[in-house]
Amino acid sequence: MPRCTVLVVEDEVVIAMDLQATLIELGYDVQAIATSGEEAIQQAAALQPDIVLMDIHLGQGIDGIEAAQQIVEALEIPIVYLTAYADEATLTRARETLPFGYVLKPFEPRELKANLEIAFYKHQFDQLLKSNRQWLLGVLNSISEGVAATDAEGLIKFLNPVAEGLTGWSEAEAIGKSLEEVLRLVHEFSQELVENPVMQALKQGKIINADTNMFLANRIGETTPVIPSAAPIQEAQGKTAGAVVVFRDMSEQHQLQAQLEHNAMHDSLTQLPNRALLFDRLQRAIERTQRSPDSGFAVMLLDIDRFKFINDTFGHTVGDELLVAVAPRLLEQLRSVDTVARLGGDEFAILLEDVTDPKVTVKTAQRILHAISQPLPLTNHELQVTGSLGIVLSTSVSTNASDLLRDADIAMYQAKACGGNCCELFDQAIHQQAKHRIHREGELRRAIAQVAFQVYYQPIVNLATRQLVSTEALIRWQKPDGSMVPPDEFIPLAEELGLIAPIDQWVLQTASRQLQTWHPLQPAQAQPLKISINLSSQQINQNASLIELENALEALGAVRQNIRLEVTESVFIKNIDRATELFRRFQASGMQIWLDDFGTGYSSLSYLHRLPIDGVKIDHSFVAGMDGDPNKLEIVRAILSLCHILNKDVIAEGIENNAQRLLLMDLGCQYGQGYLFAPPIPADQIPLWFDTGQETPAHSRSSR
Repeated sequence: MPRCTVLVVEDEVVIAMDLQATLIELGYDVQAIATSGEEAIQQAAALQPDIVLMDIHLGQGIDGIEAAQQIVEALEIPIVYLTAYADEATLTRARETLPFGYVLKPFEPRELKANLEIAFYKHQFDQLLKSNRQWLLGVLNSISEGVAATDAEGLIKFLNPVAEGLTGWSEAEAIGKSLEEVLRLVHEFSQELVENPVMQALKQGKIINADTNMFLANRIGETTPVIPSAAPIQEAQGKTAGAVVVFRDMSEQHQLQAQLEHNAMHDSLTQLPNRALLFDRLQRAIERTQRSPDSGFAVMLLDIDRFKFINDTFGHTVGDELLVAVAPRLLEQLRSVDTVARLGGDEFAILLEDVTDPKVTVKTAQRILHAISQPLPLTNHELQVTGSLGIVLSTSVSTNASDLLRDADIAMYQAKACGGNCCELFDQAIHQQAKHRIHREGELRRAIAQVAFQVYYQPIVNLATRQLVSTEALIRWQKPDGSMVPPDEFIPLAEELGLIAPIDQWVLQTASRQLQTWHPLQPAQAQPLKISINLSSQQINQNASLIELENALEALGAVRQNIRLEVTESVFIKNIDRATELFRRFQASGMQIWLDDFGTGYSSLSYLHRLPIDGVKIDHSFVAGMDGDPNKLEIVRAILSLCHILNKDVIAEGIENNAQRLLLMDLGCQYGQGYLFAPPIPADQIPLWFDTGQETPAHSRSSR
């Protein structure tokens, strides 16, 4: 261990040398002797001794006290004064330099050693405390938490920089001020002042972890969420000398929590409330209305018409952009107390608060429909959409949120069934219709799964000879009780549910097999019987269904030569070029293409000469009553004339009496179909026509 070094400052050289010899003998290292205050300052700076033994009275220049003052301030080297005498004024000056001891002349070696040892170790201890304090201050000033300390009375003694920033007080300003003035804590919700945990720690003498629902109000009243924790500072005797409080800034966590809560209750795409938040507000509205029946409400469900088509055509990115653009338009039509929520897909729900008049609700609904029907400028497109809107009032018999939304959904589908771009108010009649529809949907799905269908065939005859030339395959749904459901009662439902393609596929396969069964039964000289099979727009326009259709047709082989595929305008109206190419492919494989329900579409006449069509069927709505309605007669005449010009074969549907048959023959129509000849009949009755070509008594109108 290195020896303690001492700088001796004494203006009398003999005494100085005697001191040096004594100190060396006592085990100290005396590196130099200074005889003046100025020399002492220079030597101390150069040698950095552990202790300066300083004579107070120096003969020349500055005295020992002034030299000591400069050494202490500049170098923090402990001073031990050496003096023979001193008046009170001199001693007062000496005390201001905070000396570590006094040695009186003449000195005893033992006394000198004791003073120096005490001074040395006291200085080391002070330096250790100072170093520890600097380390502590460095830690406290660098941590991310705010730290403050008080005395036993709760007066501020310390603030670290984070605490300064959170409170708005500098440490210099805060020291000596009360805790309640600098560290004002308020409750998160009530904003009322709460007891500071520091005061609790001072009173109870233990660590206090405060409630997390706490905010720190700064000097200008702004608040920051914090979690404070306070601990008492105990002296060796157990007495509480003060307390320290640490408070963590929870702003980021609060923002994250708020964002998580927002995300849990809002739609990520439109930022509107989601189903969960809507249900919560709707349940509150229900409870409020139950307490006060005069405060009614209304629930609306809005669906964008043909949204799937937009997604399929432009892509989901454009679809999402459209939904984002619709959201503010909905909000603009409502009050701040109302709620607009996105339930998913293109479905929005609206809760109108404090509404009892149906007229007011309907008027609001009409404003909403008008707002969303205006052009929507998107990034790369400008789209115009419409909506279908269902409304249910709080006066409905339904008493919970789920049932109310269900009723609004039922009304919305009723509006969609009416063509869209309109609103419908829920009532019990609509409810019963919806229940019946759901029941029928379930029955239809089971029927498809169990193949509970039969194919009936309606003869198509030569009007002049009444000879059978072809048949039309028509599906019937046979219910478990044996009754038959006609196609006009379930085909539209199957189309709406997207189930028509598998049904039509089954009809195609069944009818084709039946045609192969009939051919050997025909007279040898007869032309092979042809069969007409209806194709739906879903089979043609949906790629997956079309692939299945083409595979099924390819598998038919030679029987394709005797198949007529009947299509309506809906099959080709969306993409005539695609339909043209497809029809030509079918014709190349031997099949014929016939246009069904001719005259009922907006564009049938204009498309007739453009499409590869072999023939047309005049819709029964024109044939029925043509013998008594001149207008219908002229329409039929015009259709036949056009078809003759374009060299198209014609079949007239729905012939019910001989007068209609004769008129059609006069107009040049060669083929007909209708109850005058036969209704749709089971497959086993068709061979009866091979020999006679005449309708049998079983084909009376009563069998229709």
